[in-house]
Amino acid sequence: MSRFGTRPVDRALPADVVVDRRARLDLRVAYNLTVPGYTTPYFDWPQWEAELDLLAAGGINAAHVTLGQELVYLETFTRFGYSEEEILRWLGPPSHQPWLWLNSIHSFGEGTTRALVDKRAALARRVLRRMRELDITPILPGFSGSVPPEFGERNDGAHVVPQGLWFMDLAGPQRPDWLDSTSGAYAAVAERFYAAQRSAFGTYGMWAVDLLHEGGKTGGVDLAEAARGVQRAMTAADPGSTWVMQAWIGNPRRELLEAVDLSRVLVLDLTGDAADADGGFLGAKWALGILPNYGGRTVLYGDLATVAATPGRWTPDAGPAPAGLTNMAEGVANNPVLWDLFSDLAWADGEIHIGRWLDEWTTARYGTADEHARAAWTTLAGTAYAAWRQDGAGSTPVESQQAMAGNTVDAADPARGLVPAAVDPAGSSADAFTMPYSSTDSVIAAVPSMRANQSSMVGPRALPYPENALIPALRQLLAAADSVHTKGFEYDLVDVARQVADDVARAALRAVAEAAEAKDLGAYDRGTAAFLELIDAQETLLGTNEHFLLGRWLDDARAWGSTQDEGRYLAEEAKRLLTSWGYEDSTFLIDYANRGWAGLVGDYYRRRWSTWLTQVRKALTGEATTPVDWYRFTDDWIRSATPYPSRPHGDPRAAAAAVLAIAERLT
Repeated sequence: MSRFGTRPVDRALPADVVVDRRARLDLRVAYNLTVPGYTTPYFDWPQWEAELDLLAAGGINAAHVTLGQELVYLETFTRFGYSEEEILRWLGPPSHQPWLWLNSIHSFGEGTTRALVDKRAALARRVLRRMRELDITPILPGFSGSVPPEFGERNDGAHVVPQGLWFMDLAGPQRPDWLDSTSGAYAAVAERFYAAQRSAFGTYGMWAVDLLHEGGKTGGVDLAEAARGVQRAMTAADPGSTWVMQAWIGNPRRELLEAVDLSRVLVLDLTGDAADADGGFLGAKWALGILPNYGGRTVLYGDLATVAATPGRWTPDAGPAPAGLTNMAEGVANNPVLWDLFSDLAWADGEIHIGRWLDEWTTARYGTADEHARAAWTTLAGTAYAAWRQDGAGSTPVESQQAMAGNTVDAADPARGLVPAAVDPAGSSADAFTMPYSSTDSVIAAVPSMRANQSSMVGPRALPYPENALIPALRQLLAAADSVHTKGFEYDLVDVARQVADDVARAALRAVAEAAEAKDLGAYDRGTAAFLELIDAQETLLGTNEHFLLGRWLDDARAWGSTQDEGRYLAEEAKRLLTSWGYEDSTFLIDYANRGWAGLVGDYYRRRWSTWLTQVRKALTGEATTPVDWYRFTDDWIRSATPYPSRPHGDPRAAAAAVLAIAERLT
């Protein structure tokens, strides 16, 4: 089995053959807590069944589960002075609920409904039953202290600390208030919370709590005492349980670790770096992680060689050894090669030889040892899947929020017009906010600008390889297309061609900018036509594969609605997550979750570029220009009822060949 590449076995396996091999690491954990937003918010049972089979086949034996948690919060806070309607509003839609569990947002959109809560809880029970059958331990959310507004006013004596804006109180929506976990009020709410968990879903001995995640405020509360309060409530509800916490942006703080019983703590080191920092995790068990994807973006990315060398981290002379592994990608609907390689680490006796591993992987995925396919992966392993870091990868949250503001085209210098700070290297403070291991980013998905070089605020501003470097890999995959016909190959062909189009778009946009700067209208029109032709070719390509369809994502969301209006609302919020992310007052994650999906590319991204390029042309000819309110543009698209195909159509080989032809012409 492989993500997007499971194929039937072509012969029966011997019934008397037993394969018995012990993993070198006992714990293999799945899922960043954002995956339920960026990948699985609207999975149905068949999708979950396939996903759980994939986890089991990859050796996963513990996984975060937030599906159905709305019921727990509803059952808890209606006991503390809130109506059901108030809590349903506070919870937000499924697409954005992970960030309530992470204490980052609340009361998003129109909230949710009781019918939706009950349906998701029923599916969660089914998922949990299958996980038990597959020996995968669920990690459920524990109670971190997030409470609805006015909790202190409705519960005498409760000490509540306002948390301000999401990211370090710099930008984003308002965070939920935090109930002081040293207090009796916290203990009372936590007791009810864990009782609701037990009643709805059972207990499994592992609870995820990130205390004051991403810059939360203690409000003068002693952090050590706060941590002891969390662990005390957790173990009272589930004796012998383990507190699962994330090592991320300075957490868990040293004083927290020093205060708690570390024998009942598991730290998930999201990027694999924190364990090497001063003091590490003070002897607590930890899992070595990778964070190879932000926002579920569809980009080729992953340092295969470094992952293959990871077993060196648990040799006797390498320092404290991890207890396990954890893939912390924010979205998992991408990069199957990285998922499969990382899953194999737990059984590796030493460093994996990446060349031999790719031989075995491509043969298993494609059903044959095709020399052209293998040559393509040699190129990919040395480019898109090679080691790199991008210094100054992103802009600040505030600057990224400004990218949605309307701007005018400067008639005197149209090449500099409409340049949002989020994509303007000269106008942003890149060092203020940089994610580790940022993957490549799509210019096609960027807010239009002549100097666009990133789409999301944490996207890198340059490719780590030449813009035409993946063209040889695409040629080789097309050469293999006559003899290789598996689902995995079809996915990889489309994915590589999609990345080639993304990469070459940078050169195509430069040609447009150079023509505009020179005020050469003929060259500008030719460059614009070529840029839009490339976008159209990418759209046609993406429509040939079921895994690159916006329509499928939206149909899944609509299917959860109990009424037509609810289905419409869920689809709108699913579109919002991929574009503005939030509403007008909270758009600092613009295009953070951008996707190379048919529908997004050919409709939303293309219309955005076409609208802006038309304004630039008017400036070149001396016509009046119109400011573009990008937030309003996006919101209108989100609320539109435009249908998008949810089934693939067309020939992926022909579509990939068309992308190749344009790419060769433009580079």
